[in-house]
Amino acid sequence: MIDPSMLSTTRRSLAASDEVVQVMTRSEELFAKIVEIGQVSPYRHFRRTGAEEEGVPGGVMLVDTGTMEISSRKLNSGEGVLVLGKGDALLQQWKKFLDLRVSGECSPDGFEEFLRLRVREALQRSCTWPGGAYDFFQGILSSVLISEALDLTGGNRQKTAQVLGISRTTLRNRMQEKSELK
Repeated sequence: MIDPSMLSTTRRSLAASDEVVQVMTRSEELFAKIVEIGQVSPYRHFRRTGAEEEGVPGGVMLVDTGTMEISSRKLNSGEGVLVLGKGDALLQQWKKFLDLRVSGECSPDGFEEFLRLRVREALQRSCTWPGGAYDFFQGILSSVLISEALDLTGGNRQKTAQVLGISRTTLRNRMQEKSELK
């Protein structure tokens, strides 16, 4: 089980370990699913390890207890974060860990960290952004916020405006701007 309190204490060590995820499993299918799930996370370095290999200190180690054994020395090392599970149970633990890690438990700092990583990756691609990067990202964020809030409230514009902390008039104006751009 993942303890949310351990995330704040391990953030610095995870950043120092270059956001490495070590996956101990003999299942190619499980490894592929773990990497796929992790693509939306700040983790970019997935490394498959075997029982005979010594892991890199720090980071996150996922251990498929259905196909691998881990020494008690590694369990008690206190380095990084250790996530244990068997097959699909490991996938569920990984998803839960990422949900807590990426959301920052809905804190502004956690969300800003998540957003910062995604924007930096996009800017590093050296793309040509319609209207410039600032206008592009501002438009995308506004559009996503409105459409997701509308979906969340079942299309109720008054509730949507409340969720977003704006007036119904502002919501209507933003929706009209969005439809005019298409």
